Amino acid sequence: MAASNDDTQVVDNKMYRPPQQQENQVTLDEVIERFKASLPNIPGIGGGGSLGLIFVVLIVIGIVWGGTGFYTVGPDQQAVLRTFGQFQGTASGGLHWHYPGPIGKRDVVAVTTARRMELGFRSGSDGFTVAQSVTNESLMITGDENIVDVQAVVQYRISDLQNFLFEVDDPGDAERGIAPGSPDGRTLRDIAETALRQVVGARNIDDVLTTEKEQVQTEVLLKMRELASEYKTGIDVLQVLLQNVNPPTQVQSAFEDVVRAREDRERLINLAEAYEAAEIPKATGEAARITEAAEGFKQGRIARAQGEADGFEAILEGYLQSPDITRQRLYLEAMEDVLPGIKKFILSDSGVLPFLPLEGGSTGLTGVGGGQ
Repeated sequence: MAASNDDTQVVDNKMYRPPQQQENQVTLDEVIERFKASLPNIPGIGGGGSLGLIFVVLIVIGIVWGGTGFYTVGPDQQAVLRTFGQFQGTASGGLHWHYPGPIGKRDVVAVTTARRMELGFRSGSDGFTVAQSVTNESLMITGDENIVDVQAVVQYRISDLQNFLFEVDDPGDAERGIAPGSPDGRTLRDIAETALRQVVGARNIDDVLTTEKEQVQTEVLLKMRELASEYKTGIDVLQVLLQNVNPPTQVQSAFEDVVRAREDRERLINLAEAYEAAEIPKATGEAARITEAAEGFKQGRIARAQGEADGFEAILEGYLQSPDITRQRLYLEAMEDVLPGIKKFILSDSGVLPFLPLEGGSTGLTGVGGGQ
């Protein structure tokens, strides 16, 4: 055996190093023991024992369990709170806490979002697929015993979340993704179909096809709201829109002819009303012009007659004061009016002399008695 300066020994021609001091290594058992030793001395349980460990684990579990009771409600949502299955109230937007399961339960539902239901047809989920008609919902009888195919869209929202979740037991609607228990499944579809059939059944087919669509929509909306409130569905129906209203396929061409004839009638009526609107002002103006002319003529004749009457009264007054003078004046005035328009001659003892001016250059004299 030989020894070296760095304490390395060679044993049997082999290098040997002395064991170095090992670092402190902590095992799982030591951790558990230290944890037990650090537990406080709880009366009735004992410090540092297994019961204390169980107590601490239960506290941690309780804290984690209580933390799961926090939840958030969005601005367009509302939460219904239940404790042991009993309704406790609702919560609006924000951060809240309620007993976690199995003690408590909460249902967070969007209540302000407008939802849509199709009646009488089913459109594709992608929005491009051709809508499929559902005839058992769309075909109905009108008040005049005609058959009409009516398709509609209903828009609604949740107005009372408590009634919506707890008052109606509904089988749901798998096509629209409505789970069982929600009244906007089969219940809302039956309400819409009932209201639409009742309103259409009280009207003629012409009203439903053409002129009264707006009134039909309004009446169906009011009837649906009444039924939804009576059933306590918690649903507020916002709008009912008639999509396609057509007669049965077998008679559709005949109805189209009727519609075209009605459109022609309306067009002719509009043309006649336009002609009437243009001619009446013209006739009214012409009548006003004739009336004004007649009124002017009337006023003129009245004024003239009044003037003549006033002149006659003035002459009469003068005649009563001076009969001879007035008579002579009237005679002279009459002569002034008469003489200018006649041929005049001067009678003398020698014969008849023409009164100047002489007419036609004639100088012939006609005698009185036997002369020429």
